Amino acid sequence: MKISLKIIIVLLSVSFRFTYSQFELIDIGAKPISLGGAFTSLANNSNAVYYNPAGISQIPFREVSVFYSPAPFGLKELANGSVNYVEPTKFGAFGLSAKTYGFELYKEITVTATYSNNYKKKIFYGANINYYNLKIQNYGSASTFGIDIGGLAYLTDFLRWGFAAFNLNRPKIGTQDDKLPQVYRTGVSIQPRKELNFVLDVEKDTRYTASVKAGVEYSLYDMIDLRAGIGTEPTKFSGGVGLYYSIFEIDYGFYNHQDLGLTHQGTITINFGGAINREIIRNSLKDAFKKGK
Repeated sequence: MKISLKIIIVLLSVSFRFTYSQFELIDIGAKPISLGGAFTSLANNSNAVYYNPAGISQIPFREVSVFYSPAPFGLKELANGSVNYVEPTKFGAFGLSAKTYGFELYKEITVTATYSNNYKKKIFYGANINYYNLKIQNYGSASTFGIDIGGLAYLTDFLRWGFAAFNLNRPKIGTQDDKLPQVYRTGVSIQPRKELNFVLDVEKDTRYTASVKAGVEYSLYDMIDLRAGIGTEPTKFSGGVGLYYSIFEIDYGFYNHQDLGLTHQGTITINFGGAINREIIRNSLKDAFKKGK
């Protein structure tokens, strides 16, 4: 009976909407989560593969990150995590990521290969190829592939716009041919000052009402980032902090779901450009726009 109850909790909660489908597009990464999930137009770290694959070519140095949420809303059965690797080259940026969700009775694994490039550091484009594997104890496993695309544009020296589409090929999984979620995102980020960013996203899962996500990030002395965010469908509030030292970045994020309560997560990132990379990223929007004029 206890195991059956756990399975029911997982099936009801996986999308946090109380409607189940495999491989829901949940937020990954403490930084994006802290911003309410509004990361489509920012997409400036290795978690970009889950929000806008075009963004990884903004990263000028090799980057590795590990994200883990051990027990969302106090339920270890909902544990999820990811490992991401980004390698910039003269031919564009390449990424490789792995994401897990669930526990021993129900497990989702996603492996993603990403490519991104840019035109004059103002127009960015990218794509993901996802391998999905679902395993349910005593019921076997199934696999499929999905394709995502994304774009990002520096419109002015303080404004950028992003767009991403997930599972464009409408992949199906399992003997029942269950379709994986097809999701579209678009958003803008406004950077009136180097240390201040406002982000806004609209997300539309083809099965649900559109949701709006918004966040703000403020940097102190290029060492600490303070973040806050909100979202609708479902209603949630989030916040977090990022700490930077040498080549290391440690991010903590939390969010409060209207029905399920509070949860916590963290990300550790190693960026082989260290403090130099941080300054480049902070100035990249204005510098790239001015050089492109």
